[in-house]
Amino acid sequence: MAKEPEIKKAIYNMGGPKIAAANLRVSTSVISKWIRNGVIPNLDMATRVAAASGFDIASLRPRYEQQKIM
Repeated sequence: MAKEPEIKKAIYNMGGPKIAAANLRVSTSVISKWIRNGVIPNLDMATRVAAASGFDIASLRPRYEQQKIM
């Protein structure tokens, strides 16, 4: 992957993996898994990361974006 994942940028905007994990009350291994997989599967956690980091929630959950129904 050529570009840095948005999750990684968002986590570092929060102060890094250790600080983000403490603020979100998850383990650093959970944070690492999110970064490695490139998605935060839990909507509540993605919302909290988006609010704390200033990133758009859609960039943190790209696989879960809703398709526009016509």
